[in-house]
Amino acid sequence: MKANTGVAIAAGAVAVLCGSVASAQDFEGDVPPSYLRSPLSAPANALEVGLNLGYAQGFGDIGSERGLRDVSGPGAGVGLKLVYRAVPGVGLGLTSSYEQYSAPGAERRGSDVRGMTLGAEASFHLAPFERVDPVISLGSGYRALWTAAAVPGVRGDTVTHGIELGRLQAVIDVRMSESVALGPSVGGGLNMFLWENTVGSLRGREVPGRRLNGFVFAGLEGRFDLGGQRVREVVQIARRR
Repeated sequence: MKANTGVAIAAGAVAVLCGSVASAQDFEGDVPPSYLRSPLSAPANALEVGLNLGYAQGFGDIGSERGLRDVSGPGAGVGLKLVYRAVPGVGLGLTSSYEQYSAPGAERRGSDVRGMTLGAEASFHLAPFERVDPVISLGSGYRALWTAAAVPGVRGDTVTHGIELGRLQAVIDVRMSESVALGPSVGGGLNMFLWENTVGSLRGREVPGRRLNGFVFAGLEGRFDLGGQRVREVVQIARRR
């Protein structure tokens, strides 16, 4: 995947976000709420499948010998989530992502640079019964970076393994129905790479001078809720004495 593809998707996500905010204005008097302000039932006890696509890039140093910008430039990524949404406001699940990065510099032209993550996360829906539902997700897991040399057999076909210490993501869900949502997404994670090995070898070595580094993502995310129930918001009205 090309870096400009990720940039285009990220720009589209920003446009969707701006349009959502501009459309979701308050009405006064007896004017009925707009489409984006009308309430919806929310999923509970449901399996939620999430798909995302967008721009991705890493920053910082892998260790004392090399930085992320030495081996990878801007790129694009896709992600898959499987979440159990027990109640409308909270979900717990597994996440995965695949990223393809451009190789920096003319000397690395033709090199293959890929990233992968596997992890777990908790998601919190701030307005689960509304058409526009902000969602905050927190997670962590495993991260790998694979760099393949342009010339076969040249040392540089390396897989670097590490831990995604923490990941924060924010999504503005625009709910098209009780079970489908689509919206812009931004996020980032803090990582530390621990060891590396050459492709085809099980022997590895510790990353010298390990450093904290980060990866960011911006794009679009869709959610599809399967099974379970669709529950309405319960509004409690205090009785007058």
